[in-house]
Amino acid sequence: MAVTEDMETAGSVLIAVSAVLAVAVVVLHHLVADWHKTESGRHVFAFEAALAASLTLWAIRLAVPTWDWVLIARLIAFATLPVVLAWRIRIIVLIRRRSRRRRKEASRSETERT
Repeated sequence: MAVTEDMETAGSVLIAVSAVLAVAVVVLHHLVADWHKTESGRHVFAFEAALAASLTLWAIRLAVPTWDWVLIARLIAFATLPVVLAWRIRIIVLIRRRSRRRRKEASRSETERT
């Protein structure tokens, strides 16, 4: 059982370290970037913030498993993840479509020139 406990401890430590790093990313991004000026910037910031909130609340939940407010906050934080993940999928699809459209237009232009 010691191996299982060691793995659980290691996993909890990794969650805590990830939470601290995720919060640092959000703070630094906010301080050094004009993230609010573009849709992509707002999305990236929202994605980072949702991840940081979820990881932080997960780490708190591991440390203090019985607080009801943590459950509510965790529910809210994890509810943001599907939203920003769907937003990320939308952006990826739109970028792919734009890229294909540009390649087709470039190919047409080349064909017309020859």
